Amino acid sequence: MTTSATPSLRCPDTASDYATQCAGSPATWALIRDRHDHQLWQVHGPRMAVAVKVASGESAARALVREAAALRAMPPGGIRVLHTADDVSCPEPWAWLITPWAAGPTTWDTFKKLRDNSGRDEARRAAVELCMAVGRLHTAGWVHGDLRPHHAVHTTAGVRLLSCTGASRIGNAVSATYLGGLVHLLSPRLAAALESTVAGVVLDPADEVYTLAAGLWWAATTTWPLAYADAGIDSSTMTAVELRRAIATARISLASGAAHSWPEFLAPLRTAMAQTPSDRPSALQLADQLKTVQL
Repeated sequence: MTTSATPSLRCPDTASDYATQCAGSPATWALIRDRHDHQLWQVHGPRMAVAVKVASGESAARALVREAAALRAMPPGGIRVLHTADDVSCPEPWAWLITPWAAGPTTWDTFKKLRDNSGRDEARRAAVELCMAVGRLHTAGWVHGDLRPHHAVHTTAGVRLLSCTGASRIGNAVSATYLGGLVHLLSPRLAAALESTVAGVVLDPADEVYTLAAGLWWAATTTWPLAYADAGIDSSTMTAVELRRAIATARISLASGAAHSWPEFLAPLRTAMAQTPSDRPSALQLADQLKTVQL
């Protein structure tokens, strides 16, 4: 194994062997993310590039097991599971997962030119692609659970949605450990549901459309879609739990976006977030609305 960094965790030999078999030999390993309880490796070889996720400890291992199970059950067109293994019952729980590497820019990356006051066409195209990918997922009866512009990769074969630990079938309760993803992108209704003491939060596509619009707003502006300052809130000093409780009150107004260089792009996003869940457009309808935004 050729590596580009010294890891804090050891990749199991079986995972290493499978990754090399998939990628082909010689394979080059690059450590993309290294935290105390999980890693992400990119393994590149003559056959293909694969992603290897390794998790250690009960919380991280169970999260990776949930992601592997979700990926196996989710509709075609997403990330395929090539190999996976786990042991969450031993004294030191562990898990690993191998999938094809999703090659391409994230939605956040594609918005860079827009944030630099150019590249409107590229950003609009990426936004439409993401909305359509989410719409297809919802149509197939699934919700992602942690949409954000860094979790969607625009590949030559279409959008690939990453970080599917929170994914679930529509109508099924999510894991008790589910926290809702990035708190700034939570709809007030979902934030309130997560604050409730009643077990068994069920994700709704309408709340995910809110998160979808909020994430695109963030990618376009680098600012959060809620007007925290107008509500007297300094979000940088609050914990995620405190902020979630504030969002759950539904008393924080949406940012206007009027000062942005492309307010026409922000308008359908703001409308989607402002509407009540029952009146909110579907992800596919939001895609259609964004297609008509003037460059």
